[in-house]
Amino acid sequence: MKEVTLEASLRKTTGKGSARQSRMAGNIPAVVYGPEIDSFPIEVSEKVMRQAVKDASFNAIFDLQVDGKTNKVLIRDIHRDPITLKVTHLDFHAISMTKPIKLSVPISLVGEAIGVKVDGGIVQSAMREIEISCLPKDIIEVIEVDVSELNVGDSIHIRDISIANVTILAEERRTVVVCAAPSVVVEEETSEEDEEDGDIDTAEGAEGADAPADAGSDEKKDDK
Repeated sequence: MKEVTLEASLRKTTGKGSARQSRMAGNIPAVVYGPEIDSFPIEVSEKVMRQAVKDASFNAIFDLQVDGKTNKVLIRDIHRDPITLKVTHLDFHAISMTKPIKLSVPISLVGEAIGVKVDGGIVQSAMREIEISCLPKDIIEVIEVDVSELNVGDSIHIRDISIANVTILAEERRTVVVCAAPSVVVEEETSEEDEEDGDIDTAEGAEGADAPADAGSDEKKDDK
């Protein structure tokens, strides 16, 4: 797993006002927490953070340097402005390199299914990520699932996936991906009999249009 160095500064004050001032200065307010440390507020340059994320992979471990001290952290949550989508706050989780951690890893489908090539099937993904537990050194960027042997009707479940030094936390029976039958579009063709019936219906409708008005209508007029 790739590790990326990230420099940050302690925030002397907390609260909405402090966070607002931090953002106005071009920084992103954040908090660092973990099972073995007391949480503390920090701020990181927006420009520096953007470059660090660009260099990092999914679930990357950051060497967070704050006032001469280094903590190995993961980004646990990213808060964004609902309109501009600009990052407004970050949550960093301090980790121990000797204790397992839980995280979700994205799934990547590889290969072309037999059912797609031969029978025109469709590969449908049922999960986008899988929750795992492992030591930080064993964190993987992506879980590759090979679908090349799938025929139409076949599927891959959690129980079919095995990753070295990683414990998969999702239920074994859950479906990860399936090769479904192709969609069939049935075009209805009008038979000659249907056309003839249609002509008859049309003729009857025309005769009905020339029929005299219901006698009840005249009776109602007389009542008025």
